[in-house]
Formats: sequence, structure tokens, C-alpha cells
Amino acid sequence: MRPDEPAVRRFLAASMIVRLATLSAKGRPEITPLWFVSHGGRIYMATGASSLAVRNVAANAQIVLLFHGERSRRSGQVLRIQGRANFRRGIRHPAILRFAPKYYLSLGAIRDMLAHWRQVPLSRRYHRQTPEGGLIEVVPESAEFLPALPR
Repeated sequence: MRPDEPAVRRFLAASMIVRLATLSAKGRPEITPLWFVSHGGRIYMATGASSLAVRNVAANAQIVLLFHGERSRRSGQVLRIQGRANFRRGIRHPAILRFAPKYYLSLGAIRDMLAHWRQVPLSRRYHRQTPEGGLIEVVPESAEFLPALPR
């Protein structure tokens, strides 16, 4: 299946978290859950420049992305996208503007922030730990729907 098909785009729109599967330089598999956005046929994840995911992408650009469609009617499926990734330092990219409406300005995000307002200073301190960040950019090469494992 092509990554630009309508069913894939709809499933991406219904997903909030991606699980990024990478291999270390020694071939050790790692899975990192991240926020993501899609923009211009590519998928972007914001993270720190020194994160394990970034180090693994530098060692091996072939990655796998797993989406669970948390807000989809197709909840019995997982979308697997395979592609090539690279890390772009800094956040000066048009895709960065898509994170705010999805994760900070939606009704659910605002409700959650109001319910946990006492944790806002802790969250700000956490995000300041990694002063240099950037985007993992993925060029999707293939996509397929798989049955989800029962929980």
C-alpha cells in the first residue's frame, strides 16, 4: 500500500502517538513513543538532539513507525509505515506549527491542562532539560494495516 493513500492519511489523522522503532549501531532494537505530525507527505517527530532515537537514526536511517489510531473507528488495526529517517536540528520548519493545534490547543488538550494545572511548572522544567532539539523527518516508503494484538 502506498503511504499517500486516503486510508493511510485518515488513520494518521486519528493517531496521537507514534511508536518509532529504530536499531542502534550494534543492531539493538528500540521503540520510542513520540508525538508526531504529518506535513508534505512526510512525518515529523520533535525530540532532543541527544535522544536515543536520534542516535539510532544517525546509525541506521531505516525505521518503522507504528500508529494505533486512538481516535479511529478502525481500532482493531495498527498502521505500520516503513521509511528512511534523518534528524533536522532546530525547529525552524513549517511542520513545527502543526504541533500546537494537535497537542496544545485542541479541546482535549485544554481540558487536560486545566485538570493538571499544578503540573505545568514541572512540565516546563522537563522541556527545558533538552535545550537543543529538532525534528526527526521520515520519508515513508511503504504502509500496511495489521491486526492489533488484543490487550
